[in-house]
Amino acid sequence: MASEKELFMIWRHLSREDMVHLFRVTSQQDQGQFLASRLGILSMLPGPSNELRRRAMIELFSNLFRFCRKQRMTAEKISTLMSITLTTHQKSCGPPMMTTIQAFDYFKALLFKHSVERPPYSIAIYTPADIKAIVDYTLNTYFRHFKMYLYAFGENVELQITEEDDKGEKKEKDEANTKEEDVIPLGEEEELNQVAKEEEAAEKKKAAESEAPKTDIADLSAEDEKQIQDLSQDEQKEFYALFKDLSTKMQEEFQKKVSEQQQDFTKRLETLFASMKKA
Repeated sequence: MASEKELFMIWRHLSREDMVHLFRVTSQQDQGQFLASRLGILSMLPGPSNELRRRAMIELFSNLFRFCRKQRMTAEKISTLMSITLTTHQKSCGPPMMTTIQAFDYFKALLFKHSVERPPYSIAIYTPADIKAIVDYTLNTYFRHFKMYLYAFGENVELQITEEDDKGEKKEKDEANTKEEDVIPLGEEEELNQVAKEEEAAEKKKAAESEAPKTDIADLSAEDEKQIQDLSQDEQKEFYALFKDLSTKMQEEFQKKVSEQQQDFTKRLETLFASMKKA
């Protein structure tokens, strides 16, 4: 029978001692380098030619670690999620390479395998709330850029075409040698380099939105929105608070008027029915 280590992702790449050390590291750069070492990123992508790929992977797992800490996950949960994400990435890149749907289904299967206490088939590491948070985060980060990850890390394929001329002689051509050793096209290199920045910007935007008072911006005109952008952050918060208060009062007044009109209409109907009965 397969051992627990073979069946499940718990402590697969990051041991208890590794997690203790990781929790003590305060520098994000040091955290990233430690994760790269323990997850095998440095050995999988050696040399200067793989620097861009290494940076993308380090940023992916550094952001994942910060997400886990924000969710107050235990060392056990973090270690397992790191291994699930890494295994999904490696499996997706093939061969054969997976589609986005196939990769996401594989990721969910691994996640659910660690969410229900049903030995020896599954174990309960994550709660339903954990699952929801993890799925939402992964969809907005890794799977949002899945095709780009696949292009940069996917297994290259060498296509060989055999042709026959009019005399029946065969000609073999290496028509499309897609195995470009350690080279990423210029446009894709810049795009890949932006992955970390986009994910970090999304985290900052989400944090800023959580601090600002919620309001229905759809009720503002385009001109109002433009003027709001010129305000400082504190002024924007004050404006949104006032706007929310005003919107609430207007909605209450509207509901009050609707209720009064409905009561008046009901009375008129009752009067009409009473007069019809008398007639």
